[in-house]
Amino acid sequence: MAVASLCVLAIVVAIGFIKKVNIGFLALGAAVLLGMIGGMAPKEIVAGFDRSLFVTLVGVTFLFGMASINGTLELLSKKIVALVGRHTFLIPILMFVLSAAISAAGPGHIAAGILMTTFAIYLALEMNINPFSTALFAKLGANAGCASPISLTGVLAASLSEPLGYSDFGLHLFLTTLLSGFVFTLVVYFLYKAYNVKAENPMKLSELPRFNRKQLFTLLVMAVLVVLCIGFQMDVGTISFVGAALLVITKCVDEKKGIQNIPWGTLMMITGVGVLVHVMDTLGGISMISSFLESLMNQSTAVPIIAATSGILSWVSSTTGVVMPTLFPVAADITANTGVDYVELISAITATSFAAAISPLSTGGAIILSAYTSAKGLTIQQQNTMFKNLFLLSVANVVINIIMAALGVFSLGGII
Repeated sequence: MAVASLCVLAIVVAIGFIKKVNIGFLALGAAVLLGMIGGMAPKEIVAGFDRSLFVTLVGVTFLFGMASINGTLELLSKKIVALVGRHTFLIPILMFVLSAAISAAGPGHIAAGILMTTFAIYLALEMNINPFSTALFAKLGANAGCASPISLTGVLAASLSEPLGYSDFGLHLFLTTLLSGFVFTLVVYFLYKAYNVKAENPMKLSELPRFNRKQLFTLLVMAVLVVLCIGFQMDVGTISFVGAALLVITKCVDEKKGIQNIPWGTLMMITGVGVLVHVMDTLGGISMISSFLESLMNQSTAVPIIAATSGILSWVSSTTGVVMPTLFPVAADITANTGVDYVELISAITATSFAAAISPLSTGGAIILSAYTSAKGLTIQQQNTMFKNLFLLSVANVVINIIMAALGVFSLGGII
């Protein structure tokens, strides 16, 4: 059943791309059949539907979609472009730095990533440049800064390691994760030629209209959302519904248009694949891959192999919810058996798992896909193409981190 589950995932993805149909519905149907054959109860199969992710995606795309409908995001984007004048090449850099700073300040990669990535999509569309580059800079920045000692990831790493007898590695973990994100950001910078980012018609603030009453209130709602999520650690998805409700009540936007603007097909693609991955995990498909990789480890191969393991697991599960709690104890065992430095191992685990987090199967990639679909509207074929491109970028990022692990980069030369 473990082997069968891996084959089913490959077949579903292949059919989706070849037949140009929504992968999510295929994955959901395949998950039900696979789970039933594997002896899983219906409730156990459905448990793989990520309700939290679904609520987050619906809430955020609903709110930002309405902010787009009433012209708030378009005008805000124009004003930001006008501030930098002809120096629009600074926009991608600004996305990375700002996202990393916000993430490191405490809220972490999810809240900072969702807020900054969604805004970056609309900004890129207004500038008439490839939205992938700007959105990726925002998400890469959020991931790069998320392992600071005061962020959720940094706190989790400390709490997982202390019972194993390890502590005082916060700065090392933060710097390695930041370095990992920065390296791939450079790759994206040149891949999408971000140094050539230019607005077709440089804008002047004096030539732009003022925000009207509805737009000002929309901006206020969005600002409060940022403060609540970043300053008070509140869930961005549920708070987005509160903000959206306020916009509807005050008639700042057409409710029907807002609902129609939610990319339901994209959401089903993301959550449907998640159900299939859950069934795969239950039937042993994920464990089979991990066990095989771990069997190859020795002192010289331990770090790159555990980096590869964390990247693969992160494609199909949560970094903080699954990968770190699962692999940190494994890292302690490897240290005891091979003598490889524990901090180097967990740095490779953390950095590589977040390197995989731009995959459309993760929250970061999912919000890029859903926000772009909501903002511009995509056919099923275009959604599948974007799904594929995001996943390939994720694969490339993981491969780069594996190479960094093999070269000993995550040891930082023993300086820290």
